[in-house]
Amino acid sequence: MLCSLFLFSGISIGFCQNVLGIDVSHWQGNINWEQVKAEGYTFAWVKATEGMTYMDPIFYTNMENGLDANVVMGAYHFARPDNNTPQEDASNFLNVASAYIGSGFLPPVLDLENPYSGGQAILLMDMFTSLELSDWAHEWMIEVELQTGVTPFIYINGNYANYLNSELTEYGLWFAQPDENLNPPVNIGSWEDWKFKQYSWWGTVNGIQGDVDLNIFNGTLQDFNTTIGLNTTEIVTKVNNKIHVFPNPTQHLLHVKIGDTQIDKIALHDTKGLIQETLFKDGSIDCSFLKPGLYYLHLITVDGILHIFKINKV
Repeated sequence: MLCSLFLFSGISIGFCQNVLGIDVSHWQGNINWEQVKAEGYTFAWVKATEGMTYMDPIFYTNMENGLDANVVMGAYHFARPDNNTPQEDASNFLNVASAYIGSGFLPPVLDLENPYSGGQAILLMDMFTSLELSDWAHEWMIEVELQTGVTPFIYINGNYANYLNSELTEYGLWFAQPDENLNPPVNIGSWEDWKFKQYSWWGTVNGIQGDVDLNIFNGTLQDFNTTIGLNTTEIVTKVNNKIHVFPNPTQHLLHVKIGDTQIDKIALHDTKGLIQETLFKDGSIDCSFLKPGLYYLHLITVDGILHIFKINKV
């Protein structure tokens, strides 16, 4: 059992447990996320996109309902190197999921496995050399990190872990080994460690009809907080050297240092949209009225450039 202090949304809870989660897509249908949370599942990855055009039809529903239930959410992309460039796949993913990447969310994930077409598996390791497939995955990772500032994870099984080049070991490993136990995975290739293990494809969870994938995090609850970025001191979505927002996380006042940049408008958003245009007084924004959670501060300069800062209210 793992014992630690879990700090989320301003609540400190001391207890001992494994950090467990699920991953879902539209195949799980309508999910009662309150029941999932009550079952003890801390986190969930949701399929966002596949290839360069497909979006999971209930991605946004899953994300918003999961967030409302205080489940730590994250987005993953199903890779299609058989059809597209990594940049095309990354663009689709970012267009759909970028609002759910950053502090308070699970890292974005590249799901690299055999796709299916017409009921037949497309064997990527037959189509691509190790170098070609590794380069494709690496370029997707670079593009997503470049656009978001967040380092993605990769989801693979043992076959891929032993096929891909070691350059990909710089990325966190979510490893598929559905052996129905919580023991550390084996056969993880060049990776020296793992972050998440998908230990079942046939889980039963209240609030979900049918089978669902089950996962365990490798570490304490405090380690988990670090993984989702809640232990960092400053979180900026689009970095501008002349604009600084602090402290972040914040409890009461949020200070904005703008240097010689002129701001035309400041607005505050939650994950569902605009809350209000914000009064900016004496270099500070009053956040005391906000409920704990994740918010987005939009600053528009006089030349029309939008800068977005992810803000964690505790």
